[in-house]
Amino acid sequence: MIKQPILPTILALCLAALIPLSAHGEARELEWLELMPEEEFNAWLEESAEIDHSGFSMPEPFQSFRTMPELDGVEARIPGFVVPIETDGRGNLKEFFLVPYFGACIHVPPPPANQIIYGRLKEPIPMVNIWDAFWMEGTLNVEDISNDTAASAYTMDVTRLELY
Repeated sequence: MIKQPILPTILALCLAALIPLSAHGEARELEWLELMPEEEFNAWLEESAEIDHSGFSMPEPFQSFRTMPELDGVEARIPGFVVPIETDGRGNLKEFFLVPYFGACIHVPPPPANQIIYGRLKEPIPMVNIWDAFWMEGTLNVEDISNDTAASAYTMDVTRLELY
């Protein structure tokens, strides 16, 4: 004779077994502004309102390397546009910047470093169309990278790059 009701115990065990399945392998979907402290966003917005896009003057770009340390090491997913940086000997994409809008890093001024992610693919992939938006997924790291194209305050070890 069973003294405790067995159904609640079975349900509890089933729920406990499902929790790891739902949490495992899911990347946190990020918005670009989550990568920037709020006071930095306000400063960037204020300064950006004064930019002259006529092409007659060269504006001083707003720059910020201030990051959100709690995002370091997070499995994340974020949409953006690819700016190719490095290819293998066959023209396949190896490393790139992911930027929040089309034309960033080509158009003046570029986004601040905390609005650019340097992506590193484990295995090179065929070159992508830079006019297309992509989802980038992988481990986000707080790490400064700078080259002739731009500066980034984040990197990502990319596990997936797919069309948006």
